[in-house]
Amino acid sequence: MLRQILRGAGTDAIKYFPVRLVPALTSLVTVPLFTRLIEPADYGNFYLITSATALTATFATAWITGSVVRFYWPHRKEGKLDRYVATTVWSAIASLLTAAALVGLGILVLADRLPDGLAALAPIACASLAFNYTINVLLQVLRASNRSTQYAVLAVASSILATALSVYFVAGPRLGAFGILAGVALGNMLLLPFGLKAVRAEGSLSPRDFDRSVLGEFTSYGFPLVPAAISTWLLVMADRYIIGIFRTTAEVGLYSTAYGLGDKIMNLIILPLTIAIAPVMVQTFEQQGQAMAQKVQTQFTRYFAMATFPLLFGMAAAGKDFMTVFTGEAYRAAYPILAIVAASVLMNGLTQIAGNGLALHKKSTIMMRNALTAALFNIATNVLLVPRFGYIAAAYTTFASYLLFLTLTWLRSRPYMSWDIPWLELARIAAASGLMYATLRVVFSFVEISALWFLAEVALGLLVYVLGLLLFRAVREDERAFVGELVGAIARKLRLRS
Repeated sequence: MLRQILRGAGTDAIKYFPVRLVPALTSLVTVPLFTRLIEPADYGNFYLITSATALTATFATAWITGSVVRFYWPHRKEGKLDRYVATTVWSAIASLLTAAALVGLGILVLADRLPDGLAALAPIACASLAFNYTINVLLQVLRASNRSTQYAVLAVASSILATALSVYFVAGPRLGAFGILAGVALGNMLLLPFGLKAVRAEGSLSPRDFDRSVLGEFTSYGFPLVPAAISTWLLVMADRYIIGIFRTTAEVGLYSTAYGLGDKIMNLIILPLTIAIAPVMVQTFEQQGQAMAQKVQTQFTRYFAMATFPLLFGMAAAGKDFMTVFTGEAYRAAYPILAIVAASVLMNGLTQIAGNGLALHKKSTIMMRNALTAALFNIATNVLLVPRFGYIAAAYTTFASYLLFLTLTWLRSRPYMSWDIPWLELARIAAASGLMYATLRVVFSFVEISALWFLAEVALGLLVYVLGLLLFRAVREDERAFVGELVGAIARKLRLRS
């Protein structure tokens, strides 16, 4: 049973992988282009306004997206999916439209006090908020129902279309940061009908099926998640504003560019895993009980480490080379941010695993307190250190805050479900990753980096890591067999298509 559950989760994670691969690959196109066509100050304004709209969206939808995954299987078991879907969709639409209207009103009132760059971006940012986060809510319904293929198709299409339009608006009419937001808004608007059609397969979209009792379940469980989500926003975004207040918007642009690259590269692996495991944990808990859910969590921790440790060590070894190849010269000084951000994102992924006990037992208030404590710590340390040490201090305080968040979540979740960490196996994975790091630092320390040399660096790192896993006995026989089956299945599909 455990093997079957993990295989299902692994298959879903593979399907979710393109959801993160496509944004990561498009970043390799957009970042070199945007960092050459957009000035750091304009890019800084872009990150500030998108951070503000992300906070607004958190107020509007965090309580919905948090509830969607938790309540899908109970409603399916009770035959209430029509009411579940209709309530989700119409609550999201009403909440986002209200949020966009309030933001627009606030902009009109404060227009004279806002910097010109921010004020010019605000209207298109509101449109981007409404369409982008409506798509996000629809994706959560597909995720909750384990429809990983449909999730991946819609998410990838949204990323590709929004990126293509953004590149056009930036490179063609030279609209700068405004063009990025215009591409995101238009791309998601065009895909909205397809997203609604995909969700319609799960249940009704009719307003008549909106159910106040379902809404009550969502608000009871989800509202404590709003402060938690806001706290997470503060962990991720507040440092931009502190840098902007105490330093310059140019430093915001430098920091945010490096932060965004580190975040996207790390989440290329982390998000497919965490997206796949959350509904699997709920389904296992509801159908097989807590003991089986604990076993799934333990094995998933090991797979998580096997996928993420080498990425972290690789970024620490090759971060400077990566920034040299893929960013404009004005942005390259921020390369130390990459590895620190990667470690922070890894801590956040582990926090998602550690918090399974709280989520499964619906202890959303404790989740909120943990996130809020970490966020307040992040703000306090940023205010203390950024004015003196600049944006590099923001990276270190982010890591410290995520480490605190992980520790609190682990400790507070233990009374509800123990997290059995496979320490010995994690040490073997870390040893293989360390071998890769040492090899890259030695081999490429005397090379003048170029795009081709960087690709060689990536290939060598992957090879050494795989050999390290075998050397330190970090891979089991059944896992080798699973990988062999997976490769064979892919090869057969490719032969049939050809």
